[in-house]
Amino acid sequence: MSGPLAIGVDVGGTHLRAGLVGADGRIGPLVRRPSEVAAAGPLVAAVAAAVAELDATAGRPLPVGLGVAGLVDRTGTLRYGPNVGVRDAPLGDLLTTALAGRRVRVVNDASAAVVGEHRAGAARGHDDVVLLTLGTGVGGGVIVDGRLLTGAHGFAGELGHLVIAEHGRDAPSGIPGTVEAYTSGTAIAREADEAVAAGRDGARRADAPAVVAAAAAGERWAADVLTTVGERLGIAVASVVAVVDPSIVVIGGGAGDAAAPFLLPAARRAFAAHLLGADHRPQAALVPALLGDDAGLIGAGLLAADVDHPA
Repeated sequence: MSGPLAIGVDVGGTHLRAGLVGADGRIGPLVRRPSEVAAAGPLVAAVAAAVAELDATAGRPLPVGLGVAGLVDRTGTLRYGPNVGVRDAPLGDLLTTALAGRRVRVVNDASAAVVGEHRAGAARGHDDVVLLTLGTGVGGGVIVDGRLLTGAHGFAGELGHLVIAEHGRDAPSGIPGTVEAYTSGTAIAREADEAVAAGRDGARRADAPAVVAAAAAGERWAADVLTTVGERLGIAVASVVAVVDPSIVVIGGGAGDAAAPFLLPAARRAFAAHLLGADHRPQAALVPALLGDDAGLIGAGLLAADVDHPA
């Protein structure tokens, strides 16, 4: 990696990962700790301990970027997160105090991930980018004219919570009929259950990784499940592209990365079939992410290092 510019931190439901991030987006040594997401105090303490460990490696204090799943406003306050107990906590201010006043940036984890993919991953060289991360739920991030789209309050990019079916399926967020209800890892498992209920030959109840493994092993029912989810993903992408008009759409997240060989062909077909004027406009590329679990950590670090382009 190039000389480290910042420390990036990615907070998950059970663990946090922190690492040194260089200007080229490469990461150096990583630290992994329990994320302590039940309350703000223990979470800040865990992040500060990880940062202190990396400071020793870097030889100097560095800016810190933190990506966390949830609604993070422009002040760095985590208002709400579906998988964390912290609510309305000024994480940016608390971390700045805990870290003796150094520069801190707190953002939504998928917003951090789109920055990572834009600057160092699958969307490098593109100025207008959409990222959807498929996991237990679906996250999203948007780059417009080379800058992260944050919105009036900092909450822009929550693409997984677009409602696409009124009174539709339940979703991990608790809001029925959303994109994540039909395209997440949870949705893949639900499709497997429905394949069993429909009496599909060979179908069995399975989580998303097991469905992907079955499809890779040539089991037709599993490939069909992923094709169905991919078609719904393509329809959702068409709606987002109609609003944002990106040159590239990146699909990442744990389920997205694993299932990409099966999801993306179906998604590309459905996307083209549902996009206004598809035959009369450049087609946005629909591609898999490159950075995997590191995208959010890298993006958070690069955002923290920004001085001239704080968004």
